[in-house]
Parts: sequence; C-alpha cells; structure tokens
Amino acid sequence: MSDSLALRPTLTTPSEAFAMLRKRTLPRHLDGSAGSNRSPGRQQVAADRDWDAIELWLSQYKEGSPTFLAYEKEVSRFYVWVLLTLQKPLSSVVHEDWLRYTEFLVDPQPAALWVGPKRPRLGRDGRVSDAYKPFAGPLQPKSIALAERAIWRMFSWLRDAGYLAGNPLLTLSRRGSPVVKARRTNRMLEDDQWLCLLNWLAASKRDTVNERRQYARNRWLIALFYSTGIRSSEALTATMGDIERIKDLRTQKSRAFLHVTGKGSKPREIPLTDEVLHELSLYRQSFGLSASIAPREETPLIFSIHVKERLRPLTRQALYTVFKGMFEAAAETLEDKAAADHLKAASTHWLRHMAASAMLRNGTPLLVVRDVLGHADLSTTSLYSHSQVLDMHREVEAHNHLDLHQASKE
Repeated sequence: MSDSLALRPTLTTPSEAFAMLRKRTLPRHLDGSAGSNRSPGRQQVAADRDWDAIELWLSQYKEGSPTFLAYEKEVSRFYVWVLLTLQKPLSSVVHEDWLRYTEFLVDPQPAALWVGPKRPRLGRDGRVSDAYKPFAGPLQPKSIALAERAIWRMFSWLRDAGYLAGNPLLTLSRRGSPVVKARRTNRMLEDDQWLCLLNWLAASKRDTVNERRQYARNRWLIALFYSTGIRSSEALTATMGDIERIKDLRTQKSRAFLHVTGKGSKPREIPLTDEVLHELSLYRQSFGLSASIAPREETPLIFSIHVKERLRPLTRQALYTVFKGMFEAAAETLEDKAAADHLKAASTHWLRHMAASAMLRNGTPLLVVRDVLGHADLSTTSLYSHSQVLDMHREVEAHNHLDLHQASKE
C-alpha cells in the first residue's frame, strides 16, 4: 500500500459519513471531485463535488414535499452505504456496485451498524445524531422499487447535466423502476393440489406406445418447468444442443446448464439438476433417441409426440393445451370443488411461480432465484416469498382474538 493510501481516513459509522456529507468535509478521494465516472466533457453545472451536484438535482423538487423527502432519504443512505462499504465516492459507482446494494437492501448487514429504531437523523442543534441508523430493517419490494426510482433519476440527471459520464443503473427503464405491486401472487397450486397432479400422473395409462410417450412427455414437462421456472418462450425455442456441461473444480462434478435467450434477448444459463436430466433421458428414450445428447444436437427441447420424418418443436398453443389437459384431468379426481376449480384454472405459467416459491421456501438465496428465473428486478423475485407475511399472520392470530359473544356475557 502506498503512503498516500495509508494516510487516507476511513469512515466507520453511518452517522460519521452522513455528518461529513452535510458539512462537506469529506476528503478529496471521497468527495467526487476525481470520481472515475466524472464526465470528461463540458458540464452544464458548476458543481465539482458529488453532494453539491446531488443538491442541485434535489432543488428541482419543492423542499419539504413528499417527493423531496423520499428522494433525499433514499439518495442519502445510498451515498452513506457507498462511502462506508465501498470507500469511494458516488461518482465512482459502477453497475456491479448497484447490484450489491440491491442485495444489501433485502438484508442490511451487519445489522448492528445499519439497523435501528426510527429516530430523527438530526438533533435540535442541527447536527447528525450519533445514534443515526439508515434502516429500520429489511426493505419490502415496494420500498426497494422506490429506492431504485429515486437513485436512477438522480444518476440520469447528473449524466444529462454533464456531471457524470453515464448512469450505472443502466438496466432500468427510461422512467426508472416502476413501483412493484406488493400483492403476492396467488397463481400457484396448494400442496394438496400439487400432490393430486403428481398422483394423477403416476396413475396414467402406459399400455400402448403412444400412452408411454405421453406419460414420459408429461413427466418431462412437469420436471422441466417446476424445477427451473423456465418461460414457455424459452423452452419452446431451445434445443437439446443448448445444454452444456461444465466441470465444477470445487466438487469435481460435471454440472449441466441450459442456455436460453430470455426477455429483451438476454442470454441466461439455467441449472439442470441430475433429477431433471434423468427425466430428460427417459423422455428421449421413449421416442427412440439415445439417453445422452450429441454435441450441437438440434432436437427441440420439447417436441410433438406425433413423430413423422423428424421431431418438430411443440407450438406455444399446443404446450398450453397439454398443460391444461393435465390440470383439468387431475382436477376431476378431487372431491373438494373449490380445490378442483383452482387446479382447473392453472396454466403453464403457474409452474414458473411455483418454481420460484419452492426455491425460496427451500432456502435458495434470493439473488440465485432471481438469476435462475431471469428477473431484471430483485423485488419481482421477492413477491414469491411468503415468509414475512406468514410470520405477520401468525403473530396477529396469536395475540388478537375476536369474541363477539363478550357483550352478551356482561
């Protein structure tokens, strides 16, 4: 380490960082005057330090208005996080830093440093409180979306003003990230309905060649969509040759990935477990194909059971019809009408929701689930986690009781 780096002061607490921001006493290597994302061209503003430029952006909004207060809070605590965690100025932030921050918002750690009861940031003397903690706990999807929108707009304005060379939140939409609906999806099967579907599948007839092929095809479809959360469009355009094996040097195991092209023509790798690969082998063998896949094989990942000269990919409508047929047939075995109706209402896309929910319920990290499903927004993935709302319900039910007969007893 050079002498100049060794002499640089290190910020240790959010209150210290926030106080230095407000007093404009940050050292030069943190104040943004030499940030790596500073625009080399002519600026349209005279500000030469990050906080001065941020205050110019905030001046667009009426001071004290709800928008001003919300944006100022989000930008301030993001800047404080950048200073403490990354030890660099806001004008040196890159896209990977932003992704790291979104992960942090889901679970601000170490909690002793970042999380505390809601209190005023400033004391009566106008100074930053020593007890200042930026967060009251993990942020909900709607709050994460607000943070994204505020920070995206700030970076966009600084870029347009010539202060920054670019916006590191480059993947968000033109208007910033929309507020995510807090309502969690209900387009999933309950456990008893899911078990009903699996039992129906296990009992399917397999007397003829065509019945055995239908059975293997149905098992493959359920295994693929439920285990990976793949989109219909991704599955229908993929081929067997899009599956690649990579040697895991840590475990010495060969791991399989399916390469797909997702929304916005973005490439993605989807992990395929050994169980999924086993179902694929059975599917292939039922149609006379070898259990293993040849290099660059062009066989569709999902093909029609009506074999002619060559295997043809299933159409989107045909895939929908196959799944609806399975759901409706399984529903006929249920005695509970409400449960049967819910199962009949299911569609192919429900398995994507169920895959996300199952991964999260089984302890798969939120960021891993986001990458597997190809979500651009982490808060979208969060909608599939019901743990927080279930915890809330348990607490309310345990401590609150409705006794409508109480009045008649008195």
